[in-house]
Amino acid sequence: MKRLRSMIACLFVAICLGGCWDSANIETFSFIMGIGLGVDQNDPEKVGMVTQLYLPVSENEGASTLTYQNKYSTGESVIEAIRNLELVDQGIMSDHQLALVLHSDALKKWNAEALINQRMRDERARRGLRIFVTEEDLNELFTYPKGDDTAPTSKALDLLAQNNDRTTEIIVPLTLGKLSDSIERAQSILIPNITISEEELKINGAYILKDGKHIDGYLSPAHVSGVNWLNGDVQSGVINAKVNGARVVYEILDASVASVTTSVQEDQLSMHIKVTSDGRLVENWDPNEDAYNADYKQNLETIFEEKLTQEVTTIIELLQKDYQTDPLDLQKYVRVQQYPFWKQYKDDWDAAFQKATITYEVDLTIVDFGTRGKNREGE
Repeated sequence: MKRLRSMIACLFVAICLGGCWDSANIETFSFIMGIGLGVDQNDPEKVGMVTQLYLPVSENEGASTLTYQNKYSTGESVIEAIRNLELVDQGIMSDHQLALVLHSDALKKWNAEALINQRMRDERARRGLRIFVTEEDLNELFTYPKGDDTAPTSKALDLLAQNNDRTTEIIVPLTLGKLSDSIERAQSILIPNITISEEELKINGAYILKDGKHIDGYLSPAHVSGVNWLNGDVQSGVINAKVNGARVVYEILDASVASVTTSVQEDQLSMHIKVTSDGRLVENWDPNEDAYNADYKQNLETIFEEKLTQEVTTIIELLQKDYQTDPLDLQKYVRVQQYPFWKQYKDDWDAAFQKATITYEVDLTIVDFGTRGKNREGE
C-alpha cells in the first residue's frame, strides 16, 4: 500500500512538472505599451485610438530584437475601438501598458471620466500607468522620438514623467489611479502636457482637469514650478537670480512643507504655508562675492526667498481668480484642522478656495558654496 501511494505521488508530481494544460505561447501575444485616445478625424462621433504594441518575437528573432508598431482603430466607445483592433491583431494584452495620452479635443468632447472608464474596469490595466494630455496629432506623436535605437514613445513618456526629480518645472507623475481618485472625489487635478519641440518629446507645463473631468486652464512650466514649491514637491532643480546685476544660481538639495496652519473667522478661511529648503550656491557671477561674510550669505538667501515667494503668490492668484479651482488638494489640510468648515464646503470646495486668504513663506538656507568661494580681498 505504501509503495502504491508513493507511485501515485510520483505520478502526480510528474504531471505537475509537465506544464499547465491551458498554457499559451507568449510569442503569440502582442502587449500594449501605450494608448492615445482622441476624436476620429473622419467621424467626430467616434473615438480614435492609437495603440503602440510590442510585436511578437518571430522564430528567427531573439528577445533582444523586440520591435513595436502603432495601429489605429476607431469605435463608438473605447472598448469598441479595442475590439476592432483585436479583429486585426488577436491576443492583445494590456498588463504592461506604460502610458495613456488623452487628446485635448477628446477631453473637451467627452471628458476624462468617459475616456478612462474602460481602463479602470479592466482588471489587467496597471493603476500606475502614466497619464498625459496633448494637442499634437496622436498618430504623429507616437512616431517620436525619431532615429534608430531610440525608445518607443510609450517608454520615452514614462521616462520623461520621472524627470520631476531633476527640475521643478515638471509635476509629480499623474497615474491612472490618481486620476480615477480625483474623479471620484470631484477634485481638480493637474495633467502633464506633451508637445513636440525641436524633434523631441517634451513635457511642457500642465493642464487643469476641473472636477477631475473637464479640461480647463493651462499652466506654463514656470507656473508648474510655483505649484511644486507651494506643495513642497521639489526634489531637485535650480533657482536663478541676480545680485548686483550679476547672475547667481541656487541648486536645490531638498525642500519640504514645514507647516500649514489654518484658521476660520466669520466663515473666512485663512491658510499659511511654510516651506523649508537647503541648497548650495553652484554659480556666482557677482564680482563682489564675499562668500564668507554672513551678511552677504543672508542677503543671497533673502533674494532667493523673495523670488520664490513672488512666483508662488502669482500661481495662487492665478488659480483663485482666473481658473477658480484648486488642483493642489489644499482642502486636505482644512479637513484635518477645520473639519466643521470643510464639511460645510466639501461639496463646493472651489467656492471656499476662491475666497480663502492664502499666504506663503519659504525659509531657504545656503548650506554649501561648493569648492570655491572668495572674500572681497580675493582670499
